[in-house]
Amino acid sequence: MGKADYLDLGTWNAECSVCGHKFKASELRRHWQGQYRCVDCWEPRQPQDFVRAVPDVQTPPWTQPPSVTFVQICFPNDQSAIPGAAIPGCVKPGYLDPNQTIL
Repeated sequence: MGKADYLDLGTWNAECSVCGHKFKASELRRHWQGQYRCVDCWEPRQPQDFVRAVPDVQTPPWTQPPSVTFVQICFPNDQSAIPGAAIPGCVKPGYLDPNQTIL
């Protein structure tokens, strides 16, 4: 027979989720993780769990498209079919620049 083995109408025997000792259910407190614990094992929730950071908005208040438009210019060396020497959008299949030397 333990200290919680007596008749108390409206309550029942329960164990602490940490120490495992038997208590009456009315003596246990619900922990913030949902478990029931005795007074000795109960601990408050860490206050740092409730800290909220200030939102860091990094977008500028307004933007506009650039006023300068860049145009791609294709030179003869850029149009060659040699891998590593060509620029996408300028390549002509089978074209070899007569002034370009192949190593």
